[in-house]
Amino acid sequence: MAWIFLLIAGLEEVVSVIAMKYIDGLKHKKPIFVIVIGFCISFYLLSQAMQEIPAGVAYAVWSGIGTIGISMVGILRFKEKMSAQQVAFLSLILLGVCGLQLSI
Repeated sequence: MAWIFLLIAGLEEVVSVIAMKYIDGLKHKKPIFVIVIGFCISFYLLSQAMQEIPAGVAYAVWSGIGTIGISMVGILRFKEKMSAQQVAFLSLILLGVCGLQLSI
């Protein structure tokens, strides 16, 4: 169950970071609400996952999910460009996250 909490926490982080793109100098209030609620949920689930998973591993996986997730959203939704080097290094992050899960 801890790994499911961790996955959802990482996905909530992605949702919150995406909402940051829509704040537009605090003109829009809905994204602020999404950010606050999203990060609260994310941190709560991360703390629940840390009850069973070592803190360093949980945090590394959580941040890896967020990094890879927001990168993918940037490419697919916001049409951001990514170099081959960036893809290679993001792949290493993904490999590290998978390796950490398998090591526990």
